[in-house]
Amino acid sequence: MKKKIIFNSILTLCIIGLTYACYTSIWSEIEFDKEKEMREKAVIASLLNIKDAEELYKRSNKGDYCGTIDSLVDWVANGRALDKIIKEGELTDEQLESGLTEEEAVQKGIIKRDTVWVAPMDILNITNADSLKIIPVGKEGGVFQLRKKQTYNLKQEQFELLLEVRASMDDYLDGLDTKKINTLKAELKKRGKNRGDLMEELPDHTEGTWYGLRIGDLDDANNKLAGNWD
Repeated sequence: MKKKIIFNSILTLCIIGLTYACYTSIWSEIEFDKEKEMREKAVIASLLNIKDAEELYKRSNKGDYCGTIDSLVDWVANGRALDKIIKEGELTDEQLESGLTEEEAVQKGIIKRDTVWVAPMDILNITNADSLKIIPVGKEGGVFQLRKKQTYNLKQEQFELLLEVRASMDDYLDGLDTKKINTLKAELKKRGKNRGDLMEELPDHTEGTWYGLRIGDLDDANNKLAGNWD
């Protein structure tokens, strides 16, 4: 009888231990996913801010992009952005048929076009340009990586500028459970969500594999600054 009581007590303790282990494991997964989602939302918001800044720069600089994150930050802090163009007068049909361009008409004083420039920070509604380059969560000092390149579109028979801005998962998930991060990477790789790294001069180049969040794609001319989370 006494042995039976001891056995039942041990069995009860084992059940309690297993239940607790299962509970903590499930809770740990829930907490990891919750923190991961919160950090990803913060990174996505920052990427969209960079996208807005690059599109404003492109509109203000004859279709070009800033090629580095530091040059973008400097322009936002110290440059000028195209706000609007005030138009006075329009070309007539006869003038258009004669081949007269709007630029020539402005030079000749036939019509007027006044460009209004403002500070980029005013349009973007930000108070600290330096914050654009800092990944807001995870590793201290983590920064967004930005690159552009020119490619030739055979279908359109013209050159195009491609832009890519990205944040490494190792940066924005820094401090979380390493085992869970590696499991996440393995799942992404299995689903074909990992990315060959063609940006060798960037500091996170790691034997052709990269994981994280980004807008734009240097390998896809049709991306149009879409996010890889869409």
